[in-house]
Amino acid sequence: MKFHIILFLFLTSVSFSQIKFDADFESGNLASVSTSDSTYFEITTIEDIGGRWFYYRISGVKDRLIKVKVTNSDVNRPMYSYDNNNFERFTESEAPSKNYFEKIFSEDTVYVAYYTPYTYSYLQGRIGDWQNSEFVKIDTLGFTEHNFPLQEIVLTDTSVPDSNKFRVWIHARTHPGETPSSWHFDGIMQELLKDDEVIDYYRKNIIFYLYPFNNPEGVYYGRSRTNYYGVDQERQWNKSDAETASAVLLLKNRMKEINSDKVLSVALNLHSQASSRPTFWIHKAGSTSNYFYRREYQFSNLAISDLPYFIQSDYDESNLRSYFPEGFMWDNYGDKILALTYETPYDHYSNGEWVTNENLFEFGSTTVYGIAEYLELSTPKRTIIDNKDATKDFWETSELGVDFYGDNFNYITAGTGENKISYNSGDIGIGVFDVYAWWTAHSENASNTKFELITTRNTTVVEKSQKKNGGQWNLLTQVPVRNATGITVVISDDANGTVVADAIRIVYRGPIVSVDDELIVTNFELFQNYPNPFNPSTTIRFKLNKSENIKLRIFNSIGELVETLVDGDLNIGTHEVIFNSSNNLSSGIYYYQLSSETFSQTKGMILLK
Repeated sequence: MKFHIILFLFLTSVSFSQIKFDADFESGNLASVSTSDSTYFEITTIEDIGGRWFYYRISGVKDRLIKVKVTNSDVNRPMYSYDNNNFERFTESEAPSKNYFEKIFSEDTVYVAYYTPYTYSYLQGRIGDWQNSEFVKIDTLGFTEHNFPLQEIVLTDTSVPDSNKFRVWIHARTHPGETPSSWHFDGIMQELLKDDEVIDYYRKNIIFYLYPFNNPEGVYYGRSRTNYYGVDQERQWNKSDAETASAVLLLKNRMKEINSDKVLSVALNLHSQASSRPTFWIHKAGSTSNYFYRREYQFSNLAISDLPYFIQSDYDESNLRSYFPEGFMWDNYGDKILALTYETPYDHYSNGEWVTNENLFEFGSTTVYGIAEYLELSTPKRTIIDNKDATKDFWETSELGVDFYGDNFNYITAGTGENKISYNSGDIGIGVFDVYAWWTAHSENASNTKFELITTRNTTVVEKSQKKNGGQWNLLTQVPVRNATGITVVISDDANGTVVADAIRIVYRGPIVSVDDELIVTNFELFQNYPNPFNPSTTIRFKLNKSENIKLRIFNSIGELVETLVDGDLNIGTHEVIFNSSNNLSSGIYYYQLSSETFSQTKGMILLK
């Protein structure tokens, strides 16, 4: 892949006594700097459609108090770095208000940015890493007005014929300053290149067409929302070829080429927004169709179900416009392509947690599984059983609402337990599995719907309220499977309201570890921890029917002891113990074991940082 880049850098360099401001580097953005005392500085950014993005260097600042106000941005606690590589966020005390920070720096030179940069050169390094994979092919669709390549990544398992595969399109960085979208994209790439049985199945069944930078020259020249010439490429998709920026025209023509063979199933448009929450832009039924509107919600709910930073109330709705990429797809392909804009924030999420590259990678991971589950791909270590595949008696079928999985859901009014619906996983292998249920919530639903989880070793009954938590995967419990019969989930009408049976998901979490003796007797009861997943703490509750010397211990996924929470005599009754995870524990599956001389039981839990 050979190309030439013509560089035109118009970037400010301003000195005040021994302190110098400049943005004379890739993606830099700095228009002007002023000061009256060489301590407090006011800066402006180079504006296109707004002046949000900034990225500049300050030299001569070691051990000096520096106060900076950005006059035309909207940043909330920006980022800084001493090596232009490892960025961290200013603390709340250092950046007590928008567009402002003050700090005594420990090094002579510091880089400051709206959010952690993801530059053109950094992308080329990542592409160099990704193209080492046997599943990746890198190509160039063409070049922008300033001779930057518009790069395409095609990711699939080429050992499997393409004819029956789904097609998925993901593009990012139309607006150059929206760097969180690139870290989100990077997380998608990381997940898709994992050496993992489930991901391997997805690569065999999907061709991913991936476009990391839709506006490479805008990124290089430090623009906020436009290309070098001030064109907002997001709003160019309905223009004539002569009026269209080269990057957009290349993408439109490539999409037409792909769709002439087989139409895309999913197309995601990755962006970032200043609001302190992520969002999907749901296109209203009046500008699309009732079917498309429901499918948008279905995809969005699947994509966020395992993501603690994103809740359904974060969604936005709008009318679909032809000048957007989704408008182009709707006008040309109708509801065949599920097309959505997916926005991540710069500062924090609606749960209050601050945005980091690491949790943006989590967005990437859950995006991959959301796509696969929307396409109803099911494999033994991540099995989905829809109601259409269940065995049932006299259950009604409904398509009301937007929160169900697949094409419809089943429901039944309260009864005596005689009417049942059964979901059988078949052979899913041996190991520990999380079992989830999906339902559409309603005030008339039962508050005590019973899910009976059956293996050859034991049967567990879990009660859940279906009045809430609709349109998401709800964890029932964790189940060890020791033979080829798998797991059967049975739901009956034995409840105090309407019972919903929609879909079951069974996810492999690891091998059965040696600490799980499963010697379960009647003199105790160990409950599932809450919350689960958790971060940083969770409550473990258990009930003793006789006084005993008890041990409650935490183990990691390979059976190593992490912590002993209880080791001593306890009386009859219900006990609660809080487990606080330490900073050195990574996200993953952990096990808590309750044991005495006469019994032992282990359950799994998920730490999600």
